[in-house]
Amino acid sequence: MAFAAGNMKSLFVITQHGADSVVDLLPTILAKTDLRVAGVAFLTWRPARPRQLGHTVLDRIRIYGIRAWAIRQVLGLWGRVRLPLRAYRLRATLKAHAIPWFTIDDVNDPKFLDHVRRLGPDCVLCIFALQRFGPELLSIPRIGCINLHLAHLPECRGLHSSFWNLYNGERESGVSIHFMNGRWDAGPIIAERRFPISPGETVHSLDRKKLEILPSLLSETLDALMEDRVIPREHDPQRGAYYSVPSYQALVCFRKERGGRWL
Repeated sequence: MAFAAGNMKSLFVITQHGADSVVDLLPTILAKTDLRVAGVAFLTWRPARPRQLGHTVLDRIRIYGIRAWAIRQVLGLWGRVRLPLRAYRLRATLKAHAIPWFTIDDVNDPKFLDHVRRLGPDCVLCIFALQRFGPELLSIPRIGCINLHLAHLPECRGLHSSFWNLYNGERESGVSIHFMNGRWDAGPIIAERRFPISPGETVHSLDRKKLEILPSLLSETLDALMEDRVIPREHDPQRGAYYSVPSYQALVCFRKERGGRWL
């Protein structure tokens, strides 16, 4: 898939409903006063398939340990209270900037694709949307679709990267922004920032480090796209691995056998 050159003037955002990071990244996008945000689409959560393992309280205590499990319960409750407030803040900001937003169930729905096509964005930004972009969506923006990925590429593609970084005993991690080409995290890299994994790192602390890096990396990427100085770097997905949701066995092994910590 070819990615067009040219100064980016308009951007369309697709994100996951309830993704906290959108609230934190929106100021970075809105700070680019020469960039028009054509719209924001919130992708609804699809019901998860029932799990055979890992769904009881005892299972979860085995996975996290009793202390981390208890803290996660409190954080989960706080998150449920906080979510409507952050959603209200986000939508108020969009309204204040006259940015249209709407909710979708499928990024590849023909009606949604027609809507994006009418808006005519130069670029589509994917912020943690959990659906694969089909060929038609990828072909709509003049410059291309770009994705934010919380890991270094090509070594760590897929989901739950901080968990897998620590599970595998890796010495470094990172954050990447890349063009999308229809395969998970396999498109040319636009920008990347790597850092060493500190001794005693936890899944939570590693996630936080990545999210703290993301706004500045996104800002630099948007500037480069607007000024037409992006030089995409191809990478070989075969050099790395694709990781999915950890199995129950891997989750238990992480804490009990590999000494991993969540919090």
